[in-house]
Amino acid sequence: MAVTLSIVMPVYNHRELVVKMWDSIRQNDFQDWELLAIDDGSDEEDFTFLSDYAQRDSRIFYTKRNLQPKGAQTCRNMGMESAQGKYIIFFDSDDWIVPTCLSCRVTALEKRPDLDFMVFPSGTIENDIYNEGAHMQAFGYHIYDDDYEAFACRMMPFIVWNNIYRTDALRKAGVFWDTNLLSLQDADFNLKTMFAGLKYDYSPVAKPDMGYRLKATENSISAKVPSKEHRQSVLYAIENYYKMYQAHKGHAYDVALYIGVLYLYNMTMREGLDEQVADEMVKIVGRYSSNGADLERRVRWTKRLQTFMPQKRARQIPMMGFLLCHLNRMKRKVRKMKKLIVAQGNKMAV
Repeated sequence: MAVTLSIVMPVYNHRELVVKMWDSIRQNDFQDWELLAIDDGSDEEDFTFLSDYAQRDSRIFYTKRNLQPKGAQTCRNMGMESAQGKYIIFFDSDDWIVPTCLSCRVTALEKRPDLDFMVFPSGTIENDIYNEGAHMQAFGYHIYDDDYEAFACRMMPFIVWNNIYRTDALRKAGVFWDTNLLSLQDADFNLKTMFAGLKYDYSPVAKPDMGYRLKATENSISAKVPSKEHRQSVLYAIENYYKMYQAHKGHAYDVALYIGVLYLYNMTMREGLDEQVADEMVKIVGRYSSNGADLERRVRWTKRLQTFMPQKRARQIPMMGFLLCHLNRMKRKVRKMKKLIVAQGNKMAV
């Protein structure tokens, strides 16, 4: 039976947070939805509890992932395949949405038949307190002149859960989640929609409609990015970024892409320099741009410095200029968000 909205959600343990998210969906003022919750291998106790909880609402379809590989990306692909809704939203299981989130998104996209998806701003949740103010980890605000450049720099204008899509638009464009990525999946999916020519716009209202939970659990993707398991996936993501951008935009974004590489290098090496991965990163950058020599220099200095100082400091010193610039970029992001929020507030008051 067709519904207006399909909500796709990977689930992996943390049943208390999952229930909070499910309840926030059930308490929305928009009720014509289906929730496709795909379990990625939760502990049996959590799975049983959530299976029983899902029985409270016939619109919640809670099933185990039956495809490989393991991961949220596979779960989302399963949800996309079976979605019956005219529109589709991808949510994480540890976040929370405001009571008007679904109705506002559906209504806004229905008013824009020229669009394939629309972007909505998010707030944050910390210690179970929802904050809709500007924050470094808030997304979905129209504050960048060039979203392609922002994505290349890894500044993330929006995350997938900021958006509502026309289901048919994704299917016609052949956009699915890359199962080779263990992390950095949202940016890849967003860029695929953009490079596929899907049309989008930002919500005219700067008031957030959901909360992103700041304190990542030990099983969250963001917490795992620096892990050894995810480092090969990061290399894959870097090369894939260069391929996508240069196939569609030539070398116009090479500088921005290198800034993004430095961000990923710094993040990936937080637990210590992995020389093999760092050297491979240098090779990838060198294959696609002229910045390989600069990255090689930073890696070489880190190797030398860590022979007589702590690894963290040895990594940070050659990256100091980048780290200061990145901090300034984040501060500018927050200032722009605050300015936009004030402007929208003044507009609404008139």
